[in-house]
Amino acid sequence: MKHLELKQQLIFCDKYNITPNELLLMEIILIAQEGDDPEIVNNYFVAKPTARGFTREMLIRLQEVGIINKSYKIPSKGEQLNIHDIQFNKTIIKDFYKCSFELGKELFEAYPISTVVNGSEYKLRRISKKFDSLEDAYRAYGKAIRWKPETHKQILQLLENGKNTNYNFTNLGDFIVDNDWVNMEAIEKDGITSTSNIKLL
Repeated sequence: MKHLELKQQLIFCDKYNITPNELLLMEIILIAQEGDDPEIVNNYFVAKPTARGFTREMLIRLQEVGIINKSYKIPSKGEQLNIHDIQFNKTIIKDFYKCSFELGKELFEAYPISTVVNGSEYKLRRISKKFDSLEDAYRAYGKAIRWKPETHKQILQLLENGKNTNYNFTNLGDFIVDNDWVNMEAIEKDGITSTSNIKLL
């Protein structure tokens, strides 16, 4: 759910009675705990508190509404904050991630069903070699694109363009793990209209 669409952000904030700044802090903590994108985490914490909000006060608020577990001891002013020590309410976090399921479902539905290679048909919506379930695949996709709706929309457009230019699609599991949309975008920027004769070195 990181970087949710505005409507979804407002619904989540209203449901749990938090501000957008508090939601953003929650997102940043989750990103940091997962070991993702240290640059964006660092950029967040070096930003002026007047712009992003005061961390301790927001942590207190997140704990008051039950998003952060009561057992977590919020550091006093001047004490070091260890993000990995922060414990979230697992039920609320599951609710938080639900929106990534919708993005993944849209990807699944937009992805080519099959392709034909040397006269043989290959199913492309397979994910079993990389993930235990579609839900896991959807979650991984959301995480890979940082839950950004605008990135998701660009990827859907790349898929559509790829279908029209005979792009050699891998199966969906590999597409997600390899972030293959990055390759598709690069090919498109280079003005290559067909990948039928591209070979790996």
